[in-house]
Amino acid sequence: MARTVSDRIVEFLEERGVAQVFGIPGDTIDSLMESLRKQNAVHFVVMRHEEAGAFAASAQAKLTGKLAVCVGCQGPGAIHLLNGLYDAALDHVPVLAITGQIPRDEIGTGRPQEIDQLRLFGEVAVYNQEVRSPDNLEAVLARAVQEALSRKGVAHVSVPSDVMRLPAPSRPPAGEEESRFHSRTIVHPPLSEIRKAGEILDRADRVVILYGEGARRAEAPLAGLAWRLGAPLVHTTRSKDILPSRHPSVMGGIGLMGSRAANRAVQECDALLVVGSDFAFREYYPEKVPIIQVDIDPSRIGRRVPVAVGLVGEAREVLPLMSEEVHERTGCAFLEQMRREREKELAGQGRDRGDARLHPGTLSRMIGEHSPDDTLFLVDAGTVTVWANNFLEMRGTQRFVWSSNLGSLGFALPAAIGAKFAFRTRPVVVLTGDGGFGMLLGDLATAVRYRLPLVVVVFNNGSYQFIEYEEEAEGNPVFGTKLTNPDFVALSRAFGGEGKTVRLPEEVPEAMELAFASPVPFVIDARVNPAELYIPPLLTPRMVVAFAKSQIRSFFAKPSEAEG
Repeated sequence: MARTVSDRIVEFLEERGVAQVFGIPGDTIDSLMESLRKQNAVHFVVMRHEEAGAFAASAQAKLTGKLAVCVGCQGPGAIHLLNGLYDAALDHVPVLAITGQIPRDEIGTGRPQEIDQLRLFGEVAVYNQEVRSPDNLEAVLARAVQEALSRKGVAHVSVPSDVMRLPAPSRPPAGEEESRFHSRTIVHPPLSEIRKAGEILDRADRVVILYGEGARRAEAPLAGLAWRLGAPLVHTTRSKDILPSRHPSVMGGIGLMGSRAANRAVQECDALLVVGSDFAFREYYPEKVPIIQVDIDPSRIGRRVPVAVGLVGEAREVLPLMSEEVHERTGCAFLEQMRREREKELAGQGRDRGDARLHPGTLSRMIGEHSPDDTLFLVDAGTVTVWANNFLEMRGTQRFVWSSNLGSLGFALPAAIGAKFAFRTRPVVVLTGDGGFGMLLGDLATAVRYRLPLVVVVFNNGSYQFIEYEEEAEGNPVFGTKLTNPDFVALSRAFGGEGKTVRLPEEVPEAMELAFASPVPFVIDARVNPAELYIPPLLTPRMVVAFAKSQIRSFFAKPSEAEG
């Protein structure tokens, strides 16, 4: 039975099925640490950075759809949580952040480490409140969890340290605390709108379906409708794992990080069906083509481009109704044409320059080939996302998770820690660049401490290479991007992990075998060829001119005194 407010907080988390809390101790949450120590149901995972704790919680929520929790003390601890919480907020997953605060009677006095935490979390959180006495603890916690789950976002609860130590409030009557969390409403668009959409699709000869995260758990009706329409399927990067990469209708990803076949299919279609996607980059949508959009959130309908028909509802409910409104097609020439384009693209992917150095695309493909069918891939931002999105083949039973809307470097390693705690028996593979890996490298020690057998593949090219692409796209010489890296394998061993350096494609299979057999984190330091450039799937005249200017300026530029 809870004796203090902090005891009751931990008890409350246990009742909601929370298994781990990620964070770092600190003075205003000392009593919460004691409450966590005294019980065995909720495991406190001590991280090396609060940002990493928030990333771990965000990844758990992305993979499970359930509430995940992170904590931090007042001031710097709370501030450090923000980047990981924005990742959860922008990807719309339920995370509860609990922060300590200075004692109530000192709030507003300018005490060291005092910040306005409610103002700090005001934009990132769908619910943001402070517990000022034991009397409102139950209401605040219950509302925080309800808002995080129902609105799929971040809830923040601040608790002053003196409140943490006060006697626990009386518990609500049995069963009452659970009554708020179990309702589900099925939303259907009007049948007249579904028929209107079906008429547009029936008239079109070259239908393409773009699907996003909102199509998850609608795999069968999505594939069935695509087959019925003879429509190529194109995914966003976040939804890469929903259908197998080798599905006969899947052409790859849309956008800068996508495939040429997928982008060409979208550009050449005469009707586009967008399912559960809020893909933001307007330049990749077709022009003067009717667009039908299916989304559970009406605020996203038509937000990026005008739509001919907007259907508000869950994909798994709407797509079967749409299938009934369209005729089955035979002899789908457009699909066959795009399929040949895709096969040609796949056959040419990952070819090395002939100097035997490791192509990052080849590395991505081989990682997929040597990973089990139930692998969880946690992917960092940067060029590694591009290579993984195009070369790592998913089998439909694996997961591909990254910081999709925030696009934050440093996500993958702490995210893998959260993933491994949630799925102890599933293999977890980190795909990260040397830049992203270096950002939160300290949490490799966290993985070692808890003996989490992660496979960490570092795409080591000695630079922030994606930023180099961005600089060149502006027509500027590359500047400020080169990295001086340690020996990542030696570093892993210093932490208590293991590892292996690979420089050639033939060295990858053995490294992967050793990595999956290791009982401790295993770092593969992959020295990929930095000369291998990713060519965008759609090249505009402006991009070509900018790249040419960049090369000319780089040739004539003097070495910079600002980077030495």
